[in-house]
Amino acid sequence: MAGIFVVAKKEFLDHVMGKKFLAILAILMIISLLAMYQGVESYNKQLDSYKGQIAEIEEHPEGMPPGWMPEKPSILFVFQMMSALFGILGAILAIAIGFNLISGEKESGSLKSLLSHPVFRDTIINGKALGGMGALGFAMLVMTLLSIGILMMLGIMPTGDEFVRILVFMGFTLLFMFSFFAIALMCSTIAKNSTRAITYTLVIFIVISFVMPIAGTFVGMQLAGDMPEFSGVRVEIQETNESGDISKEEQIEEQERIQEERQEEMQEYWKKVMGIQEMFSIADPLSNFNKVSAAVLNPRFQSFRGFFGPMGEPPAETSILEALGIVWKNLLVLLLFPVVMFAIAYIRFMRMDIR
Repeated sequence: MAGIFVVAKKEFLDHVMGKKFLAILAILMIISLLAMYQGVESYNKQLDSYKGQIAEIEEHPEGMPPGWMPEKPSILFVFQMMSALFGILGAILAIAIGFNLISGEKESGSLKSLLSHPVFRDTIINGKALGGMGALGFAMLVMTLLSIGILMMLGIMPTGDEFVRILVFMGFTLLFMFSFFAIALMCSTIAKNSTRAITYTLVIFIVISFVMPIAGTFVGMQLAGDMPEFSGVRVEIQETNESGDISKEEQIEEQERIQEERQEEMQEYWKKVMGIQEMFSIADPLSNFNKVSAAVLNPRFQSFRGFFGPMGEPPAETSILEALGIVWKNLLVLLLFPVVMFAIAYIRFMRMDIR
């Protein structure tokens, strides 16, 4: 273990003091600051609207529906806007750290020289992986402290539940970054040089994160059949209204019944499409991260959120444990994916012929 930590410390320092790491981290911070600025601005507008609605209710309570209260906006909305950004740039940062860990050593000849010393191969691969993950953890720690610090500077204090959700979101973002770091490390052990390693990694990234989900949606829409339409509902009710055969109350009930049927048909249609699409993206860390982050950052998360209920009520609030229980399959993929990729890299490195 002492040897592993020595290698990990060297790799960690090389990463965090390298120009490549600092440049990508700086870009990530700048874009994140812009996204946070836009998110905070939208949050403040929503908060002003909420305060205006509360004031109107207090002045004219008789004009509001019984039991209706506006929903107070959550600061989690800011991090919802940032989640997509963290997904793409986090993957790029992880790939940049891992793609030449082994291939770069092979190209320079330092790997052969290193293995000529009394050091085990597993010490090298484990130390390099631990150092790379430490660098990613450092980057995520900086982003977490920066984000929370900016909110406090602006006078926005998250509640206890919101603070926990923010920290959990950052933790899952780091776990997501480990997935692409493991892919890059695997490609680095397989490829003969760094050029091929980055090429293999980017091809895998594009295929599993973009090509496969798009193909899954297309196949799902083809297999699910024709999409239900809403266009005929109001026309049908309007013709019935002109005929004068039924009363106005019966017309409203009939319209609500037809709308509920159309909503159920549309929900069933999209459930089929999403079910097939998830089969295509089951091995995609980005798709699974988006689902998990949505569950963490949305207190009203549901597994299928295409429509409101029959009467238009929003879904009930869920605790963070209940939300994670809904997306446990996606969470399991995020946990297992980097383990599988690292196992492949480990086996390949242990069997590598270095001359």
